[in-house]
Amino acid sequence: MKHITRNLSLLSIVSLVSLSASAAHIQETLSLTKGWNAIYLEATPTNAVCDEFFAGAPVTRVASYQSDAYASTRQIADDGTTIDQKPISYNVWVRGDEDASTLATLAGGRVYMIYTTDNWSTNFFGVPAAPRQTWRATSGDTGFMNLAGVSARPGATVTARGYFGEGPFGAASGTAYKVGGDKMEAPTFLSLGITSTPKVYTGKAYALTAAKDGAWPGVIGVMGDGVYFGADANFASLTVKNCGTKDHEFRFTIGNSELESDGPMPDGLLRRLPRVDAVSAAEWTNVAESVSWTVSLGPDETTEQVFKLDRSQLDAGKAYGAILTIEDLGSSAMRVRLPLVVSAGKAGEIPYPAGLWVGEIALSQVSGNDDPAALPMPAGGTLKMNVMVHVGTNGTCRLLQRVVAGIDTNGTARLFKNFEDVPSEVENPKRLSTVMMSVDTPVVEASAASETSDSEFGKDVEFAWTIAPTARDNPFRHAWHPDHDGKKADYSDYLPPGDDASLYANPVKPELWSIHNRLIFSWHEQGNRATPVYFPYNADETTVGYVIWDVAGLVANKSGLIRSVGVFTLKRVFKAAELE
Repeated sequence: MKHITRNLSLLSIVSLVSLSASAAHIQETLSLTKGWNAIYLEATPTNAVCDEFFAGAPVTRVASYQSDAYASTRQIADDGTTIDQKPISYNVWVRGDEDASTLATLAGGRVYMIYTTDNWSTNFFGVPAAPRQTWRATSGDTGFMNLAGVSARPGATVTARGYFGEGPFGAASGTAYKVGGDKMEAPTFLSLGITSTPKVYTGKAYALTAAKDGAWPGVIGVMGDGVYFGADANFASLTVKNCGTKDHEFRFTIGNSELESDGPMPDGLLRRLPRVDAVSAAEWTNVAESVSWTVSLGPDETTEQVFKLDRSQLDAGKAYGAILTIEDLGSSAMRVRLPLVVSAGKAGEIPYPAGLWVGEIALSQVSGNDDPAALPMPAGGTLKMNVMVHVGTNGTCRLLQRVVAGIDTNGTARLFKNFEDVPSEVENPKRLSTVMMSVDTPVVEASAASETSDSEFGKDVEFAWTIAPTARDNPFRHAWHPDHDGKKADYSDYLPPGDDASLYANPVKPELWSIHNRLIFSWHEQGNRATPVYFPYNADETTVGYVIWDVAGLVANKSGLIRSVGVFTLKRVFKAAELE
């Protein structure tokens, strides 16, 4: 075996921030044998401070390998020439020696050299991080070697050539070394070779030569540190690159955080989209079922994995997290685990989408009453009307003809059905109304539009109401004939045979009859209920979809139905959870 020794270098203090509050953790095991160990931390521990993490352990020295140190060691002199500086490749923590210590905290995605006076093992929870590795050419510099960590999918047999063979050092000429030795002054590097089949193991790090400089994390390259949904975000994406020299198939899996107190994400919270601009043909990602999918990539090809969030599933003040795992199904068996985090909403905030939504419907197609089953045809113009919908905290909906909005003396937003219901503590109440509904039917509760849908906002929702024969706004009432008894002076001409007497004000010749309305809001592509349009949260708190309005009772025999089709646009304008 070839033996190479190297002294550890020192550097100024580096402060690394733990992401342990992100609610997306994995459990990792750190196993050390007496002497020097080269280890790879996949996650940033929840307690990352070295003094605390190694409290009570036989560990006396920890060195954090800075793989990109050499790339930032040139400075510009006053005359414009470059000043070459010696790379400082390690930050160190020395037990009990604050002056000598230049390392304060541990971080995931990094390689560490650790010296321990006895065997020691610990389990810890932490937030996973993507590997970052910059390689330095070692030809002509026998005193330097690169350190690189290993994280492989469970159960896979991994060789040095399989894991590192597509790297910049070259599979044929490179050499891998195992780190060991029991002398604290310096570790020993034992040659494994690479053209043979020595095994490498998850959580360990190895020293390697390199034929050229370059950044290379392994065959799986990740742009970013995970998938993060900010406070107002409903889209998040992650770009993954095949950094190998041959074709690779990557498997993606979403699973629950491994820290029990994080809790699982609600079912249906996330959707994975096939492309960035997709609004349909997307599959739900149910994190509770460890959903997996694969992507095949050629050398240097990338894939952007896009996710959308259903904020109606969020509880105020609570964050959610999951783990996104990426595995190479080829010879490297490389594994990368990343956090998928949904930021917490504000405590006390009315949960989305509860509140008053105001907008308009625009009807542009119509079908004749002679054939109700016919597909609607383009109309001669577009009929636009204002519309108001109140959504409760449980997702139930009400279609409103009028509503009164105001803020009480406690600063609470409140909604009322009528002005007479408004208490004195509500200041400057405002009345909103729309002409699209009957004034005698100011509130219509939603029902499911079909047997396969729910009566919730964001799904197919149906509102049905009837304008009575004697209603104040029945369009067939005649201003100059207020009795509307339907009789001639001789009291003849009663209801014709075959007509339904229940539809008329009186069982006589029809002058007044009821008008039935059925309004459907649908978050599906127009005319295709099999293709849903996703209903996400967005910062503007707006949503769109298509609408169907069926009207029956406008013709004498009452059997005809007129169907109008168009689109709706709604915006949440008032965050009040109850309609009083």
